[in-house]
Amino acid sequence: MNGKTTMALVALALLLGGWLVVTERRDEVRVAGSAGTVSFRRLDPREVISVEILRSNVAIRLERTNSSWFLRSPMRYPVQSTGVERLLEGLGNLVPRSHVSGAEVAAQRGALASFGLERPDVLTIRTREGMSILRLGSRTPLGSQVYFQQVGQDGVFTTEASLLEALPASPEDWRDRRLFDADSLAFDRVQVLGETEFEAALTTNGTWGLIRPLLARANDDQIRRLLTDAADSRVTAFVTDAPSVSADDYGLAKPTAQMVLKRGTNEVLRLQWGRGSTNAPGEIFVRRSDYGNIVRTTNSILESLKRPLAAYRDRRLMPSIAGLQRLEVRAGNEPFTLEKSGTNWWVTAPRRFQADGPWVRETFQRFMRLRIEDFLDDLGADTARYGLDQPGREYAFYVGATNGAPSLLTRLSLGSPIGDGRRISLRRSDEAAIYGIAAGDLQTLPVSSSQFRDWSLNPSNVVRIEIRQQGRTRILNRTVAGRWDGVASVQGVMPDPAIDEGLYRLGQAPIGRFPVPNDAALKQFAFDQLDHALILTQKEGASFQKLHLRFGGRNAVNQFVWAAFDSGEPAILTQFPLSLYQEYIGPWFSAPPTTPNAATP
Repeated sequence: MNGKTTMALVALALLLGGWLVVTERRDEVRVAGSAGTVSFRRLDPREVISVEILRSNVAIRLERTNSSWFLRSPMRYPVQSTGVERLLEGLGNLVPRSHVSGAEVAAQRGALASFGLERPDVLTIRTREGMSILRLGSRTPLGSQVYFQQVGQDGVFTTEASLLEALPASPEDWRDRRLFDADSLAFDRVQVLGETEFEAALTTNGTWGLIRPLLARANDDQIRRLLTDAADSRVTAFVTDAPSVSADDYGLAKPTAQMVLKRGTNEVLRLQWGRGSTNAPGEIFVRRSDYGNIVRTTNSILESLKRPLAAYRDRRLMPSIAGLQRLEVRAGNEPFTLEKSGTNWWVTAPRRFQADGPWVRETFQRFMRLRIEDFLDDLGADTARYGLDQPGREYAFYVGATNGAPSLLTRLSLGSPIGDGRRISLRRSDEAAIYGIAAGDLQTLPVSSSQFRDWSLNPSNVVRIEIRQQGRTRILNRTVAGRWDGVASVQGVMPDPAIDEGLYRLGQAPIGRFPVPNDAALKQFAFDQLDHALILTQKEGASFQKLHLRFGGRNAVNQFVWAAFDSGEPAILTQFPLSLYQEYIGPWFSAPPTTPNAATP
């Protein structure tokens, strides 16, 4: 045997010896007493499979199932594991402080009775290797420790009195106070019965959908919150575990509300809420079907169970538009199409031009924010009643398909105003129901291709600026050399850079693009009062030939602007930052009165 092999064997022996020492030290301890030291074998909490506690002639028996604990006696019921784990932790850390030999115990007057062990609490712990029984007596004279025996071992030990404090006074102490444990139940349907009745099922994508009294999208968040609130309802008292009680006594013959959890069509758990408790105001009797017991909880969950069906329906109007490739709009006199090419969006009909990417994304967000205010007709049979036989507007959304041709995701058809005009009827092509949305939401939806034009201006492409202001007209032309004619510096500022900077900022300025309201509504924006307009003309080959701008009133930070591109395109209403008008448009794009010796800016 060579030296390396010898060293390896020695090292292995040392490791094994160390492991045995640690194991021995973990499993057994030596306890000093007047008659010498004795060994005490400690418990490994991880190996415990059942615990039985006998106190005051009541036997409490618990079993471990997988990683959870379950009460088996005196009734079957789930356990809140905190108490059991606390006891096992205490047993695992149990180190006796002293030992009294059997001879010394016998010599005491009253023998075991002197230690409170004549009628002790008995703790039986079963592990995978065997069983350990502890008999717990009274506290020591100073009260900080307790006497106990380990069956099969001579004498009496003492240990910390916290062991007694970890024991339950009654089975109720360790019973699970949740109404039920949703995580441990395999269910994929929930049914609510009572004042409000519906049934929902989990869909293939893991969200909840209504299946009764109608097939419809459900508010997934509300269904989950209902289940969570019901499961987390705290049991304030375990009223009775008797299998045969008078249901009338608790108002359960005709329950106020019921919740049924199902796996397919098989019932997993039924919860029944009865009448309120006369002895505990604000609390209500509840029975669960799996154990047949009746408990008392607060009645707060009843409000959720009684909410109308509409509260559990999905009020989001739009489906997810991930992968959207095309939007077709029919609103007004000129339908148009918006399509994605690569990473950019283009208006492709009735004329082609590049769309403003940020505004396209903002528009889609506006569609996604649309909310259903009213569920008008779930069957959707009478479309004429809601003006949907001839919709006033339609928006068709197409997503990418595997064969390369976009496929229709859904089409929104908008009908007529409802009632006082605060609602507009609407329908999705992939759903039968007719909904109502807020009429004000119409102002956020596009009606013309002009709303999507990319406003970006290359100042060098602008060759003419026509200014109209308070009945005066002024025209600026760009010379062949690229300079602006007829302008001079103002307070030392050169005109050409200032004008070009103003043009650049005009192309970046629009804040929102909305349809122009009718003439009566347009007056509120004070365009006639300011009477200031620009016509920008670009050279051939630019994305648009002319841009017409009219400046109106203002709010705290923005100025209203009427805008129209090349002739024939619908006008839009937008806003510019107020600072743009004050710093550039006012000084450099104005037509001031002509006065003698006045410098023309």
